[in-house]
Amino acid sequence: MMNDDLFLSSDLLTDDLAENCRTLLDQQWKTWELLRRNYTSLDSVETKTFELDGTTVRVQHNPARIASTAARVDDEAIRARPCFLCVQNLPPEQRAIAYGAEFVFLCNPYPIFPEHFTISHREHVPQRIEPALPVLLQMSRGLEGEYVVLYNGPRCGASAPDHLHLQTGNSGFLPLEESYERLVTDAGEKVADRGGVLVFAVRAGGRRFLVIEADEMDEAAAACRSVLRALSEMTSTDEEPMVNLVSWFEDGEWKGGVFPRARHRPSCYFEEEPRRLVVSPAAVDLSGVVITPRSDDFHRITKDDVRAIFEEVLLPPQVFDHLAVRVKANIERS
Repeated sequence: MMNDDLFLSSDLLTDDLAENCRTLLDQQWKTWELLRRNYTSLDSVETKTFELDGTTVRVQHNPARIASTAARVDDEAIRARPCFLCVQNLPPEQRAIAYGAEFVFLCNPYPIFPEHFTISHREHVPQRIEPALPVLLQMSRGLEGEYVVLYNGPRCGASAPDHLHLQTGNSGFLPLEESYERLVTDAGEKVADRGGVLVFAVRAGGRRFLVIEADEMDEAAAACRSVLRALSEMTSTDEEPMVNLVSWFEDGEWKGGVFPRARHRPSCYFEEEPRRLVVSPAAVDLSGVVITPRSDDFHRITKDDVRAIFEEVLLPPQVFDHLAVRVKANIERS
C-alpha cells in the first residue's frame, strides 16, 4: 500500500511534468539534509575531458556515487538487504510525485546530473525493460527538451536489479546528445530504414552501440524490441539481455542509444591495488560521463583506460556486427 504522505500536495503540481520534477527537487532540497549536501557537493565535483575518435568523454570524480559504483548485486547480497526502492524502506524525508498508476518520481539523493530523478515502480517487481518501454518513451516525450531518460539492465548497472526503475536527468548533460548527429553521420552504418524508423550501428571511441530514431512511439518500441529479441536469440537465455538505454525526444522524434553489453564490470575493477580502477559503467558512463568515486582513480585514469573499459564491457566487434545483421532481419520481418 502506498503511503499518501509520500506524495507532494496536488496543489503544488501542474500539467507540466518537468516543472513538477523541479518542484519536487526544490521541496526535497529544503527538507532533506542528505540530498542537499550531495547536490551542493556537485559544485565541487572535479571533471576532466578526453577526446576519443572525435567524441567527447568527461570523467567525473563523484565520491557520493561509491555506494552505487561498488554495489554488490549478486543474488545473495540482494536477498540480504531490504530493497531501498520499496516505499516501506524509503527515508522518512523522501517525497514523490505520481506518474500514472504504476510509477513514482523520486529525487536521487546521490546525483550525477544537476537534477537527477529515479522513476520507481510502485510494486517490488524485477528490473526488466520490456514492461517499462512504453513508460520510458512516454516519459521521453513528456520531458521533451528538459530531461533524458535512462535504463540500466539488472546485470549491467542497476544497483537495484530486483526493483523496476528508470532514471532521468538534465538534457544537454550527456556528451552523446551533443555528438549524436556527428556520430550518426560519421560513424554510423544504417542497419534499418522502415516505417518511420531508422536504426544505425555506431562504432566510435571504443564504443559499439545502436541508435534508434522514430517519429511514432509504437515504432520506437517495436525497434527496441527487435534489438532485445536479436540479443536474446544470440545468448539463448531466459534472462534479459545485458543492455543499457538512453532516450530523449527532439524535433518530433524519439532518439536514443541502445548499448548491448558483454560484461558488467571491466577487468580493471578487479585488479589489485594500486592498479585497480573502481569504474562500473552504466548508461551515463556509456553516454560519455564516466564516474570515478575515488580521487586516486580520477587522477590516474587515462584516455586509453577509458577506451579499454568501453571495449571490454560492450559487445566485441564481430558479435556486434552479427547483432546488427539480426536486428535488420527482425525489423524487416516485423
